[in-house]
Amino acid sequence: MNQSDVINYLKSHLDETDVTLYEGATDQQIAELENSAGVKLPNDVKQFYKFSNGFISDEYQFRIVPLNELLSHDRGQNILYIGEYLCYCDTWALIINPENNCYQINYPDERGFVLTNSFSEFLSRFFIGGVFEQNGLYDWREDKIKRN
Repeated sequence: MNQSDVINYLKSHLDETDVTLYEGATDQQIAELENSAGVKLPNDVKQFYKFSNGFISDEYQFRIVPLNELLSHDRGQNILYIGEYLCYCDTWALIINPENNCYQINYPDERGFVLTNSFSEFLSRFFIGGVFEQNGLYDWREDKIKRN
């Protein structure tokens, strides 16, 4: 799935999910985050945030963190904690290389462990299996660890 597929899935299946979308981010909100973080958000991440400035799910209160919360935290090192559940009990980090705008999504307790280089893949994993279900975020992480 690419980001357009994820967005179209949400548009057509939102009532089948436990997700509450936030209103899309403005270009100004995106520019403020980019200036504050010292990086440019990758196009697929921007595309999603313009569609929805994050969301919350009933499953363990998993969220894609809205930009205004990313702006209120001094993350440093080009790290934006973009996904979280249970009030930051656990987080997923978007790490952006400012030189080439490439990025990776990591599970932060293992800084060198890359889950993906695709925000749409990360979101798709959540929509497939949530946080803890088969093929969800934790299952995906464990599978990747076994393969390495």
